[in-house]
Amino acid sequence: MSNKMGADYFKRLLVPIDGSRASLMAEETAINIAKKTGARVTVLHVLPYRRPYKELAEEYHIPSDVGETILSSLEQRAETIIDAARALFFEEGVKTETEIATAEGDIAESILRFENNKFDLILVGAHGENEKDPYALGSVAKKLIMHTTRPLLITKQQSSLSKILVCVDGSRNSTDASKCASIIADKMGSKITFLNIQERQLREASLKTAKEVGQQILSRVMASIGKTKVKVDQALEFGVPSNEITEKAEHGNYDLIVLGKKGYGAVERFLLGSVADDVAQKSKRSVLIVPRCP
Repeated sequence: MSNKMGADYFKRLLVPIDGSRASLMAEETAINIAKKTGARVTVLHVLPYRRPYKELAEEYHIPSDVGETILSSLEQRAETIIDAARALFFEEGVKTETEIATAEGDIAESILRFENNKFDLILVGAHGENEKDPYALGSVAKKLIMHTTRPLLITKQQSSLSKILVCVDGSRNSTDASKCASIIADKMGSKITFLNIQERQLREASLKTAKEVGQQILSRVMASIGKTKVKVDQALEFGVPSNEITEKAEHGNYDLIVLGKKGYGAVERFLLGSVADDVAQKSKRSVLIVPRCP
């Protein structure tokens, strides 16, 4: 990976916000990245879809002006949310563009339609205002994980991203995740640990073989990122991948977990159990999902 290639990455950030504490953490993380990289930031708020006032009034037998009042309230709230974000970025000295869009049905789909491969990184809060568990994923974050084709950073805490845990399994997806993580680390001055997890069954069958397989994967990752000034560590663990990843991230006090994610077809989108999905749901740390490196 050349320095020129790295310099071209993560220059445009998209931050969808909804006024929640979680989305504020996404804004703060975007500010940290933009200050170090000079990235351009676009802040987006999506208004929930509302049918025409006449239809609303007819269905619920209410005056049409009530529907108008509801939508007006939502629009005013959207302006308040955007104004607060604009003030925050201005105070931090980060240039930003702001947009308000109206959802055509689904908010997550509207975010992706707006993104339309124009951005290098999407940063989103883990959940909206109504979620009680501060680390659980809301419906928008879940759908973005499922459908995004761009790197997606789900913020669960505000941090400087100084310590990054990158999960590798030898696949093309994890190689892309490693490259993206190394680019971020280079720009942010972060430390990286590449983590490979082997199943316990392989260790029980042959500890020597399990270690050799893990070390080969880690060696290939190091070769794929090439020469770097980033401080890099390697780790090999055994067990259930999602459990080992979340535990190591917590015990090691990592700011960010980075994982590759396989592309989903129509059928696979309805299946559970992907490591990326499990980690994003369980972890108390922010998670970067990389479908492919831009």
